[in-house]
Amino acid sequence: MNTKREKTMIRKPVIVLALGLGCAALGLGFSTPLCAFAQSVVAFVAGTSAGNNQTQPIGEPTGGGDFEGSMDTLTLGYGGSLTLLLGSACFDGPGTDLIVCENPFFITGSSNLFVEAMFVEVSTDGVNFARFPTSYTGDAGPFQPFSGVPMSWYRGFAGVMPVHANSSFGIPSLDVVAAGGDAFDLADLADDPLAMSGAVNLFEIHYVRLVDVRGGVSLDSAGTPVWDSGLNSVASADVDAVIGVNSLCVTSGGRPHVEVSLASGILTIHIDDNDGFTDVKHGLTASVDGVPIPFSALLPFFVITQINVTGVTLVTGPVPLGVYPITLKVSAQDNQGLFGGDSLRLP
Repeated sequence: MNTKREKTMIRKPVIVLALGLGCAALGLGFSTPLCAFAQSVVAFVAGTSAGNNQTQPIGEPTGGGDFEGSMDTLTLGYGGSLTLLLGSACFDGPGTDLIVCENPFFITGSSNLFVEAMFVEVSTDGVNFARFPTSYTGDAGPFQPFSGVPMSWYRGFAGVMPVHANSSFGIPSLDVVAAGGDAFDLADLADDPLAMSGAVNLFEIHYVRLVDVRGGVSLDSAGTPVWDSGLNSVASADVDAVIGVNSLCVTSGGRPHVEVSLASGILTIHIDDNDGFTDVKHGLTASVDGVPIPFSALLPFFVITQINVTGVTLVTGPVPLGVYPITLKVSAQDNQGLFGGDSLRLP
């Protein structure tokens, strides 16, 4: 779930193609260190019909793409939960901090997905866990499982967006756009009582707990019953992997930074790199609801409000009320193959 920092700008006519912002990834090889993933299972509370191979969520994801969920997963079981220890502390940094990989997929011939939703919680000490805020705005179920459900019904859950990250296919886990999965920003927990008290340090997250949503029983943050594609007590979420995008073992002084924010209807994209903006301008990509689009396709809708040797800020808005909810992701890859990226639910 993403409710980003506020910025206020107004929309103006745009002529920005002269920037030469590229839309193709550089294609440089970059191996994600294993410390960016879960290193061990701390606790597994098996629900009804749970799996038993607890090694499957350890290490990198094995995404199958839009139409095929990974089979290298651990089934939580109805109402089950899994607590993972990260290989390196995750922290609240620029853009997306954490990606959770389940195995949802698009229903062939439809824009709906097979969704088995999970709550996502994080902890510094393994005792106190802060849950990301969630919102369910869909219909009351149960639903026919292979009719699918709209992505737009879910905010702040994992198990919604298909996963592509898979080293066997050359798709890097730290590329927020290419990797897919459900992206989380630890800043969204800044107002959580545990974060405010210091019991959960958002700059030192060692544990991630994933909790299966029980269709029609589990409640979102507003107390609304949540329904997904699961067959009530027969099916449940399947955990592939977690990715510490902003983790101590993958930080680099020259790594690109991307921030996407929406405040008072104004959408802002900020991209910078300490090695200079020319280091990333040909490695920018984007996606809408998981569908890749050229970054250049966004440019006619934005105006540059700031540009210097290290970065650029693009602004548009106000985004009209009632616009169909979408998830916008933006990623930057530099000449060394390092990534930065962000994800935001609009509006």
